[in-house]
Amino acid sequence: MRYRNVISVLKNPFYAGAYVYGKSGKQMAIVDGRARKSYKHPKPFDEWDVLLREHHEGYIDWAEFERNQKQLAANAYGKAGDVKSGRGGRALLAGLFACARCGRRLFVAYTGRIPQPVYRCARFDMPPQCMSFGGSRIDAAIGKELLPVVEPMAIEAARQAEQMHMDTLTEQRRIVKLELQQAQYEATLAERRYAACDPDNRLKQGGSRILPVGLP
Repeated sequence: MRYRNVISVLKNPFYAGAYVYGKSGKQMAIVDGRARKSYKHPKPFDEWDVLLREHHEGYIDWAEFERNQKQLAANAYGKAGDVKSGRGGRALLAGLFACARCGRRLFVAYTGRIPQPVYRCARFDMPPQCMSFGGSRIDAAIGKELLPVVEPMAIEAARQAEQMHMDTLTEQRRIVKLELQQAQYEATLAERRYAACDPDNRLKQGGSRILPVGLP
């Protein structure tokens, strides 16, 4: 499932049991001296043409839907304020820097024959960029300060991982032992049933003697 598919579901009021009409509108702009219309511009909740809450049974209630929209808006990159989640890539501080001028999160670009991270703030309404700087030196400096802090936690995490591994092996051995005991019990029970049969009926019970597990 793609990211845009998940987001489209989370932003759809139908998911919260609501019927909505008129979520987007048109805007007018003067381009080269002419008026031009553009469509599908999202409207705020209070400007939707129709909003019928509890129209049908939803997966979540409306209050949770509103909380989700606020969280999604806060997570959006390129907007000032709020805490953003870390992002992928080689840069250590991707998604964690904010521009001191406009407050937007810096994005990371990789340049050079051997790609190196560059932190940039690009505001579309304020050309050129607010700021831009190489990330290699600052990543190295932060990493140097970070390692002594996380080293004790890393040792403890490794110890816990080893303990979990040993616990898993112990549980696996216990399960194998129980399965062996069950097999031995079933073999012994079959032997007893065979021995309890009338000799004239033993051919009907299998025709051959059943030996317990472990016997030649």
